[in-house]
Amino acid sequence: MADNRTKNEFTFVVTGVELTEEQQERVSRAIAQAGALALGDLAPADATPVRLSGKIWWTGQPKPNLMRELQEYAAAEAGYQR
Repeated sequence: MADNRTKNEFTFVVTGVELTEEQQERVSRAIAQAGALALGDLAPADATPVRLSGKIWWTGQPKPNLMRELQEYAAAEAGYQR
């Protein structure tokens, strides 16, 4: 299994059409979601997508303390008691 330093980067280029910033962000998110889905069981089960900018997404394993903090925040927002 690859460590967290392994990096794969993909580019998607569209020409011949003008897209608004919102449309570009929507397409970028769809591509990121499709890429994560295509990885299937190759990606770690706790891989998390993070938007870096309107067109750039990162998917990977967050540091354990970040995931714990996110889970605590989500539980509080949902009113979920562990």
